[in-house]
Amino acid sequence: MTGKELILYILQNNLEDTIVLQDGFFVGFMTEEEAAVKFGVGVATIRAWYHCNMIKGTQIGDSLYFLKDVAAPRIALQTKIEMR
Repeated sequence: MTGKELILYILQNNLEDTIVLQDGFFVGFMTEEEAAVKFGVGVATIRAWYHCNMIKGTQIGDSLYFLKDVAAPRIALQTKIEMR
């Protein structure tokens, strides 16, 4: 996510007066480690999914962050297969 995308997201969702940082961390986001635990995979898998554009997130420095409600790519893929 670029800075521009973040600003647009804030404006489009009327979050101008909402706390977005708490204890130095973005509210509503999880780290790559938390995502790995959530999906029952390793951090390397989370990074691979991100770099293959299978999961949306944002990179800040060397760290990846994901929305807490992001779906696991394998669930999205399974849904596509079932719809065929």
